Amino acid sequence: MMYDDDDLDRALAVLPLEEPPASLHARIMAATVYRPRAAVQQWEVWTVATLAALAVWFTWVALSTPRLGERLVDGVTRLVDAGGLTSLNTLLWLAVGISAAWWLSQITVPQRRRIEIR
Repeated sequence: MMYDDDDLDRALAVLPLEEPPASLHARIMAATVYRPRAAVQQWEVWTVATLAALAVWFTWVALSTPRLGERLVDGVTRLVDAGGLTSLNTLLWLAVGISAAWWLSQITVPQRRRIEIR
């Protein structure tokens, strides 16, 4: 049996359909258009999972490496020697610079007060 568009519309119109629930439209809109945004985006979940997997892998590599502590201490010692941080003069000026930076960060400058005339 072949239907054209008008016959199909009439056939659909005479079907005995139930009335939709009263809140159907509101529920559909709440589930689609008005749905709240997710707390985190998908790329954030993937980034955190990747970083966690890398941290676990690095921890496993570090724990399975023999004499890792000795190698790290030796590497840090070589970096300190190469950077000249074993000189007392260098350490003194480094301490003076850090102290000056800390004290300057603690200074509070009062804001200029303006009087508005009406």
